[in-house]
Amino acid sequence: MKLLVLTDTHIRGTTPSRRLDDFKETLLNKLREVKEIAIEEDVDYILHGGDLFDRPDTAPSVVNDFIKVLRTYPKPIYIVAGNHDLYGHNPETLSRTMLGILITSGIVNLVPEEPIFLKDDNGLVLQLSGRNFDYSIDEKNTTAYTVKKDDKANYALHLIHGMLLEKPFFESGYTLIEDVDTEADITVAGHYHIGFGVKKFKGKYFLNPGSLVRSSADLKEIKRTPQVAIIELKDEVKISLRKLKSAKPGKEILDRSAIEGQKFREKKLSEFIREIKANDSFEVFSINAILDKIATNKGINQEVTKEALDRLAVVQEELGEGGEIA
Repeated sequence: MKLLVLTDTHIRGTTPSRRLDDFKETLLNKLREVKEIAIEEDVDYILHGGDLFDRPDTAPSVVNDFIKVLRTYPKPIYIVAGNHDLYGHNPETLSRTMLGILITSGIVNLVPEEPIFLKDDNGLVLQLSGRNFDYSIDEKNTTAYTVKKDDKANYALHLIHGMLLEKPFFESGYTLIEDVDTEADITVAGHYHIGFGVKKFKGKYFLNPGSLVRSSADLKEIKRTPQVAIIELKDEVKISLRKLKSAKPGKEILDRSAIEGQKFREKKLSEFIREIKANDSFEVFSINAILDKIATNKGINQEVTKEALDRLAVVQEELGEGGEIA
């Protein structure tokens, strides 16, 4: 049995502010390439890790163009709902969303929490279960990733739209691979756009190929090439990643000018604070007066001075320097 995995397509009609291309056309081309990969690899099923749409009420005129492509896919598409597919991130609203319409019309199939069993021509049985996004998925001691494997299944795969990570990047709201207690042979996650590829832990596979789109100008996104995963199930599990040829280099389609400008301003603000703290010649205690004096002495324009006042507390926190300036 062969499976193709993609996730986080975020279908929308407008182009994100950091993109330099026509987002909609780029995504349509990517989905056409995914179809060709599915045909080339002769897959049995296609799995989508959620966030098919960027919002639950995506305009029908936009959705129609994508439906025309999805209808040409050679094999059934199985999906879980992501947070962007739902109103208020609530799975109970699914029937009122654009994803719900595609499910009802049979264009995609919703993977239920209670497992279903899929077979290939050779009689291999795959147990497939899913979990739509909700706020409890990545709470402490979550059971959202826990799966019991049925005796009649050769392999068990769990598809979930949750913040599954190899290592922590946030204070909370994630689940570590090492903390997942499951009998599923493969756990496929979406939601985390950068992805972590394929990881094996205690004999189990964990997969997130990353979002099919790049909507931010973060350096990690610029360096990343969108990809899909191919899972081959025979006597053992084999998972490979295929980068999309239609995906242009990040530096060609993502604009970092605003981010670089922000970093430049933060650097100037940091220099502001260091000079203030290092200089003992100031006899004023008003932070406004100190900043005005530094700005005058250094020839710094009023825009930077104003931003210094607005962001001083934030910069101090980043430098690890709290308290009042005196």
